[in-house]
Amino acid sequence: MSEESVGIFGRLAHWVMTHARLAVVGIVALCVLSAVLASQLTVNPNILDLLPPEAKTTQAIQKLNREEGGANVLSISFEGGETEVRQAIVSQLGAQIGARDDIDYVLFNIEDSLKVRLGMLQLTAEELRDIRVRMESAIALGPALTNPFVASQVFALGPLTERLSSPNSQILNSGENVSTLIVRPTLSPFDTKQNRPFMKDIYELIDQSLAGQDAVKVGWVGGAYRHADEEVSVLFHDLSQTAILSFVFIVILISIGFRELRSVFIIFVPLIIGSLWTWGFASIVVGALNSFTSFFTAILLGLGVDFSIHLYSRYREERARVQTGQEAVIRAWDQVGPPCFTAAVTSAAGFISLQFAGFVGFKQLGILLCGGVLLCLMAILLTLPLLIQLRERQSKPVKVAEIPQTSNQIPDGYRFSNFGLAMALVLGAVALSTVDRVGFEYDISNLRKQGLSYEELNDSERAFAERSFTPVIASFPDADSLHAAHVALNSAAETSSIIRGGLSQFTVLPHDQTKRLEELTQIHALATHENAIYLPGMLKQNLQPLVNYPPQALSVEDFPPGLQHILGASNGHHRLVIAPSGNMWDIRQNAELRSELERLLPNAELAGEYLAMASLFELIKDDGPKISIIALVLVFIVSLLDLRSFKRAISAVVILATGIAWAGAAMWVMGIKLSLLNFVGLPIMMGIGIDIIIHLLHRIDKEGPGRIGFALRTTGWAAVLSTLTTMFSFAALLIAENRGIHSLGQMIVAGLFLVGTAAFIAVPLGWISVWRRRGQA
Repeated sequence: MSEESVGIFGRLAHWVMTHARLAVVGIVALCVLSAVLASQLTVNPNILDLLPPEAKTTQAIQKLNREEGGANVLSISFEGGETEVRQAIVSQLGAQIGARDDIDYVLFNIEDSLKVRLGMLQLTAEELRDIRVRMESAIALGPALTNPFVASQVFALGPLTERLSSPNSQILNSGENVSTLIVRPTLSPFDTKQNRPFMKDIYELIDQSLAGQDAVKVGWVGGAYRHADEEVSVLFHDLSQTAILSFVFIVILISIGFRELRSVFIIFVPLIIGSLWTWGFASIVVGALNSFTSFFTAILLGLGVDFSIHLYSRYREERARVQTGQEAVIRAWDQVGPPCFTAAVTSAAGFISLQFAGFVGFKQLGILLCGGVLLCLMAILLTLPLLIQLRERQSKPVKVAEIPQTSNQIPDGYRFSNFGLAMALVLGAVALSTVDRVGFEYDISNLRKQGLSYEELNDSERAFAERSFTPVIASFPDADSLHAAHVALNSAAETSSIIRGGLSQFTVLPHDQTKRLEELTQIHALATHENAIYLPGMLKQNLQPLVNYPPQALSVEDFPPGLQHILGASNGHHRLVIAPSGNMWDIRQNAELRSELERLLPNAELAGEYLAMASLFELIKDDGPKISIIALVLVFIVSLLDLRSFKRAISAVVILATGIAWAGAAMWVMGIKLSLLNFVGLPIMMGIGIDIIIHLLHRIDKEGPGRIGFALRTTGWAAVLSTLTTMFSFAALLIAENRGIHSLGQMIVAGLFLVGTAAFIAVPLGWISVWRRRGQA
């Protein structure tokens, strides 16, 4: 082979094989550097950190986190058994948890004196005035109260004063036969390294506290700490289980495809190296992985294996024609390198379109996949020749059967090529009309493992879950504006299906505390009057808490720190802690909650997880169509630069869009909904789809009329094998417990089959139609 006939990729392969030691040193050095960088990479499952930093919701959350460390708490509710036994369990558990170094506070009870004084203040001034007036009349009767007929006149005071004997501050009231422990850790629920062992310790302490008795049971453990731990645990379990099955599928497929087990090693070592380089790249450009970027390695393996299979397959094909392995590699790199490069750049262009998204998660995924697919191609181009050269040095050289050449005559069936192509496009248009019917999974709880979604909880669990939802925090500049908002919101909550109510300092410290204290002071004086000994026994019992704890003015400074935080009054802040109602795991209800709060509290600074989720949904909804259009435009531009034909570039994009439309129709028929987890399946389908199209366009064009069968047996078979490898690797996700990951497996398997089918139908038929118009057929 003359040097003039060797292209840039052939020269690259030749240089690598003739400078093998230098190439190995360079590859290893990059691997070591990438491993060091990757060790600094962290995991951040907090999806709220992915909102645009300039967004109003993001800034409110960041401010709340700076000032108070956020609003997340862990709630542990117990039910059943005798009240005394249950309260003893809660007290013991609270003391054990509160003794930990990573706990800010544990709130499960309030000091009796404070509880009584707060409880008395919950009676309105009118109710207290009624009690005082009746008490004055009763006390004035003096000894006459011993007369049953006279005493009957004050019987109404019994029910009126009953709330004085059973004060309820409305803070820790969990419901009948239920006791709740509120825990405020100092760590973040989204710090996986700290939160997972923390929750493990909490569950062990709960089990120990319930040992030896059966009456009291755990009703619910709720809050971001529980759910973040649960989701990460299921995710790790699924990935470890599916990875094993995926690896087995890949080994079997590639071994069958190339009829040698060693081909698995030759094909995947470069991919592993490319993935390692990308991990180092990820440490530089993003610093932390999240729910959207954690799957980037699986995507790169699915795309990168295509390059490896095409190059290795072409090497085997050329090896049957030439005398040396080195020449076969050079010829293969020369023939397949350009379409691989074009496919990689085209995929990268599609991925970089994610940079135009408002959602930071898409931006990060886009830059990782764009850089990753190019790094994987580079690793394959540099490493694969070394592995092939190593294989050639073995005593038994690679044996490749001669591929039979197809006839130069086009079969008669090809006369229907125009009709077949038209039918494919018509089916694509029909499928496109159904794409908007593909649903979106708004309820995030439906992505969890079986039995943990909101709809699958029983009524009791659902009630517990709603009480443990993270509140929305509304901040105000002063106490007067807070009081006005407190009254307005709690009034609206009486008829609202989306707002349970709001807590603030005015929940326990009424705005007219001075008036109520005046009435309570007079009632206290009457309760301690010398004639009070003649009052009925039940009435004296009801008044005893007031006698024991004389009324006094209270302020938030008199509360323990935990109670101040629960009421939004810590550090002198004026905040309303709003408890949502309904299924807050449903993004639609998040949006409804935000609209309702913005209407009720137009001047408040609102911060909350569920408001952020509503903003996230709007971002994703807006980003989806925009990103798709930009991606197709960029794919067209790169295809145009490579194919140097406007018609061919348009054809590539149309075929890709047809395959995506078919995949969308299949999702609608199969009931697969798009979700925050399986959304990454779209770039996988687009990347592999354009890969197949580019390779087939190049090979069929090179072979010319009458050689389609040969092109399909060679490059086509490599494309089939790479697609099947990706499909089967993602088919392993069908055993996942997490239903979001499970749906990703369904989406990829069905989608890649249809995108690949569209490519294998439309590209050959398209070329035949072109040749027929030119008279070459």
